[in-house]
Amino acid sequence: MIAPMNAQQKTDPVDPRLPDAECERLARPVGSAFRLASLKLPPVEQRAITALRALDISLAEFSESISEPQVAMAKLDWWREALLRMTEGHAEHPVVQSLLAALQELGLEQEARDAESMLIAHLEDRLGATRIELEYEGFDAEQDLEAFLDARYGSVFALYARILGADDTTRQAARNLGCWHGRLERARLLGRHARAGRVYLPAERLRAHGLDEADLYRPAAPTAREALFREELERISSGLAEWQAPTRPHRLFRILRAIDRDHLRLMRATPEKLTDARVEVSPLRRWWLAWRAAW
Repeated sequence: MIAPMNAQQKTDPVDPRLPDAECERLARPVGSAFRLASLKLPPVEQRAITALRALDISLAEFSESISEPQVAMAKLDWWREALLRMTEGHAEHPVVQSLLAALQELGLEQEARDAESMLIAHLEDRLGATRIELEYEGFDAEQDLEAFLDARYGSVFALYARILGADDTTRQAARNLGCWHGRLERARLLGRHARAGRVYLPAERLRAHGLDEADLYRPAAPTAREALFREELERISSGLAEWQAPTRPHRLFRILRAIDRDHLRLMRATPEKLTDARVEVSPLRRWWLAWRAAW
């Protein structure tokens, strides 16, 4: 018999494991640096950090893959609304469902519900970085690029540290490491981004080498391009080598930093190929680096 139109319709409850599985799929593919770095985390911390990483990836995917600016902006607005609703205790997207549930289990529900909290401020920074990417206008000075990297990567690393119970000083150190991690990631993706018309290098440094943005993806670019790449890789190398935390860094950050430094080693060997393909450390070597850094 067909139920009356005004009768309350019953729906099957959503399996609570499904949001976590979606975050796992997005954030922790087998053999990835993030999976290796988060492998030994306590379950609830792993769940929260995996959800944060999945949110980060979700934002990165649509900012890089949607060619229609209006569509991308609408999607960003949707995510902003989703996070606002999270502060009210509502979660429609699987990633937000998993994140909210993990924060509640960690005892951070009050922060998740407080629109003025540090946790929400970091998420707002991450959303703001996506807007900068979608409205790309270049980075004229070094401090402009650093501000973007802080919002795009530093905020996420600071959230990882918050989940791990770090104090303010340690959280700031994690944020600084995130900026260097992000700078390396942008160098690894330099060719792809340049061909899409986005260059994550300060214009003032391009001008110092007699280059413009188009020179980074022209088939026959000036020889000054290799000098610029070497300079950028040396800057990242110094940052990762000199980075320090007030106490011994958490295993998560030690492993991510070790794999980053190995990527950098490969890139410094052939800087002229920086725009050709993304450098990848082999899966076996990633396992070895993670094992060594864990001790």
